Amino acid sequence: MENNTFGSRLKALRISKRLTQENFANLFYLNKSSISKYEKDKNLPENQLLIKIADFFEVSVDYLLCRTDQPKLLPSNPKPMTCEEFLKSYVFSNDEVDSFSSYFSFPESYKQEVLDFINFKSSSGK
Repeated sequence: MENNTFGSRLKALRISKRLTQENFANLFYLNKSSISKYEKDKNLPENQLLIKIADFFEVSVDYLLCRTDQPKLLPSNPKPMTCEEFLKSYVFSNDEVDSFSSYFSFPESYKQEVLDFINFKSSSGK
């Protein structure tokens, strides 16, 4: 079963916490039928309840509403990546990472020459 609706994601999260619909409903002062309607995509909770549900499961509201497949919120101040870490995250080879990284230490005149060469190669390859 794919988790591509609010209801399917809510149900999967509830089951992952080993909660019955009734147990889950009691946590939020709801009745079991409300949870059932949410899980069947027949209804959506009010915004404030949606936020509380997201907080309870430690996921984002965007994840619950299927606006992202990333359940966890990204930290508001993520650790800055080095150039090498960023490039490696895009599956560049070590040689490519080294080449890109060395570019940033070039004097401005060399950087412009490299860019001119790349533009030349790009336009001549068409």
